[in-house]
Amino acid sequence: MRPVFSLFLFIAPILLTGCGEKSSESGVANGQGSKAPAAESINPWHDIPNATFVGAESCKACHAAEFSDWLQSDHHKAMLPATPENVLGDFNDVTFTHFEHTWRFFRKGDEFWVNAEDADGTRKDFKIDYTFGFEPLQQYLIPFPGGRYQALQVCWDTRPVEDGGQRWYHLYQDEAIPPGDILHWTGIHFNWNYMCADCHSTDLHKNYDPDARDYHTTWSEMNVSCEACHGPASEHLKWAAAEQVKAAGGTPEVDLSDLTAYLKNKGLVVTLKEPVEAGWAVNPETQQPYRTAPLNSTVQVQTCARCHSHRQLMAPAHEAGKPFLDTHVPSVLTDQLYHHDGQVDEEDYVYGSFVQSKMYHAGVRCTDCHHPHTMKPLAAGNALCVRCHVPQNYDTIEHHHHPVGSTGASCVECHMPHKTYMVVDDRRDHSIRIPRPDLSKKLNAPNACNQCHEDKDIDWATDAFHEWWGKEPRNAHYGEILAAARRSEPGALERLVLLAGDHDRPAIVRATALNDLSQQPIHQGHLQALARQLTDADPLVRTEAVSLMERLTPAERLSRLAPLLTDPVAAVRAETARVLAAAATLMTPEQRQQFDKAAAEFEQKQRAILDRAAGYLRLALFYQDLGRLTDAEAAYRQAAEIEPDHVPIWVNLGELLFQQGRQAEAETAFRGAVSNASMEENRGVAHDALARFLIRLKRYDEGVAELQEAARLLPENAQVQYFLGVALNSLGRYDDAIGYLRKAHELEPNQTEYLVGIATISRDAGNFDEAYEAAEKLVRLNPGDQQTMALLQQIRAMRDQSAR
Repeated sequence: MRPVFSLFLFIAPILLTGCGEKSSESGVANGQGSKAPAAESINPWHDIPNATFVGAESCKACHAAEFSDWLQSDHHKAMLPATPENVLGDFNDVTFTHFEHTWRFFRKGDEFWVNAEDADGTRKDFKIDYTFGFEPLQQYLIPFPGGRYQALQVCWDTRPVEDGGQRWYHLYQDEAIPPGDILHWTGIHFNWNYMCADCHSTDLHKNYDPDARDYHTTWSEMNVSCEACHGPASEHLKWAAAEQVKAAGGTPEVDLSDLTAYLKNKGLVVTLKEPVEAGWAVNPETQQPYRTAPLNSTVQVQTCARCHSHRQLMAPAHEAGKPFLDTHVPSVLTDQLYHHDGQVDEEDYVYGSFVQSKMYHAGVRCTDCHHPHTMKPLAAGNALCVRCHVPQNYDTIEHHHHPVGSTGASCVECHMPHKTYMVVDDRRDHSIRIPRPDLSKKLNAPNACNQCHEDKDIDWATDAFHEWWGKEPRNAHYGEILAAARRSEPGALERLVLLAGDHDRPAIVRATALNDLSQQPIHQGHLQALARQLTDADPLVRTEAVSLMERLTPAERLSRLAPLLTDPVAAVRAETARVLAAAATLMTPEQRQQFDKAAAEFEQKQRAILDRAAGYLRLALFYQDLGRLTDAEAAYRQAAEIEPDHVPIWVNLGELLFQQGRQAEAETAFRGAVSNASMEENRGVAHDALARFLIRLKRYDEGVAELQEAARLLPENAQVQYFLGVALNSLGRYDDAIGYLRKAHELEPNQTEYLVGIATISRDAGNFDEAYEAAEKLVRLNPGDQQTMALLQQIRAMRDQSAR
């Protein structure tokens, strides 16, 4: 299945490698109790309004060693001019062919060019302006009209020849991407300004003009320099100059007593250094490492997370000196990005994995394993991990059960297995977990044992695991709870509610539980219990709890959420404004004033991504809730112009028009969803939406025909199969209907709605055996439920009577 980019801002990050950890079953990465790092005990963020960016060269004089280290880093090479010194690919008039599509790479003096197909299939010569990355691959950026830069899908593999490198290759190895395809290199998904720029340059301002639909993107430095992490340094330079004058016995031209910068971290907007230096020591009794002084803040991890996370921007440009969730909103552990147990699946760029780990919760920071300026690991191989962990306990055959020096003896191979992205880029999972082959069968998740021993099955790995570590009972891993709820297993909903409030679990796991609950049939009692998470210490948990309160009536939402309009974190305030939009007319003047401020933050968040349909789509929904229907319609239509193949735009527009009694226009919108959908799955969704619209108009035969097409395109979608069965039965076609009802049940055997449908529809059709079998399954799924028992007894009586 081809990768499809989500609505979140994706980044092409610097690859981090890290250390392994032998963790007890109480470790967070294994789903057991460990407290999150304490709340910030210092304020590491400083508001210095006058601070401006001055460039890395300004740092060099005082910080020569750090500057030299930085020159070796991936950050320095994140983006550079396409010069003979920086270009690694072979441009000696070489040709690369992929599925009959050809690229020719050549030079004109010191310029680098490629002959390739444009969006319309026309072959053109394109000049390459910039390199993008350098290891293990290098991409190339090409200028287009309107300030756009596009990244070629054909990359240079920079690995050595003996590792399979020094070659051109295509990112989509197994399929052709012809001109006009949604994933063609000239299209929206390979646009540098939106997809990549923010994290490969310093002080990047995208400067998208939604009216002209062009970019005026700027940066202070094209690569990731000192100020990308430390913030703008102009006030720091003033402080440094004044200190030098003082040291020489002179009087500074500026009054240090009045210099805000002097009082706030020497003029820097971010305090990355801990106020008390700490290291790691070993507890002589437990033999476990511990931090010699408490970690006062998570500022370092938050600073790295700005780019090393799967997240959405909160503002048109990053604002230095603010906490992570004031400027970005990270993704939770959805099953689109992660395996059920939290192991990385799609690209997550480290943060979402790391904050699950026992390491993070013990106070480990990025620079405990990585050099802060070269970005390289602080030691090679297992030597990195035994800097903290006692080697006699861990770097031994008795622990890892593999020959010394072998792959299986490597800490990271067991505790941080890698997954390959972009064909050649191996990235390690930073959740730093114990391998759990016993969970692989339950969760359909990978494990380090079988990833290495590909010739063995999961049972073999599980047996070895039990032989080494025993079969003692283990508490449920949070992945088991998430998976059970996603599969609608009996009793799973209650366990998911408990998980959301379990403070022995990582905050991102609790936030994920809340996110998953938004897709579950929760009732008022659940919401009462879950409302406690609105005051959680973690802002991501609060944000997801706010989203869940959308299940309440507008008046109930206002009662619960009004205080969060002034939450200290921008992400929480913005989400609160979105959820309270439907309650705006119920607010007091004071609440409305607070709402308007938070609503402006929500709108700013969406305006940061108006070069994609997602921004307009979310604004449209927001305007609908506010009753601004004209603005909502305009936003939907703008979204459709940007990404006409995005089905939800047309469907939502159709619903809006239908609600206003504009049925002909609504039908045009629903049919627009069908005609513009570019992929089979999306076409299925579009046909399903059109079908439901036609059925509401009582055009049943047309609706059923559309549903049949949807069911053909979405054979694994149980809901579509079920709805088609119900629709066919309503037309008196039970014999046709029952097959679709059965298929829905086969796809989701724990979904009670489908069994109720089979039981009642078959009962009414006189097929009592089918009805009774379905009712029996219902009873097994809902033991003790009186309505289910009554249905079973009714069908039994009807079956017995018909047999007489």
